[in-house]
Amino acid sequence: MNRIYRALIFAGIIIIPLLIGTWVNAEEPEYAEWGQIAMKEVKAKYPQEKIVDYLHVGRQTESENTVETFKLWLVGKEKEFGVIIDIYFKTDTKEIVEIKMRETKN
Repeated sequence: MNRIYRALIFAGIIIIPLLIGTWVNAEEPEYAEWGQIAMKEVKAKYPQEKIVDYLHVGRQTESENTVETFKLWLVGKEKEFGVIIDIYFKTDTKEIVEIKMRETKN
């Protein structure tokens, strides 16, 4: 009988933290929608390369416009390189104004 109680206590110690972890809902970061656009744009420009890494560099707000900057790392058959992508949009409406891309070696 003592073994059963020990087993139940041990199981509770293991299972309860796992259940608590499922109750926590992680919020999506503000830049997530812009990151998806960045990946879509890079895939359109470099369809043969594979995106292997993704980094949100940051956000800057300049008067009416905001720019989200991302760095994506691509691997192709002949080269490996980074692409820095800046997405400019109207802060109030989130309407895209301009998208700029440039390759980088590091």
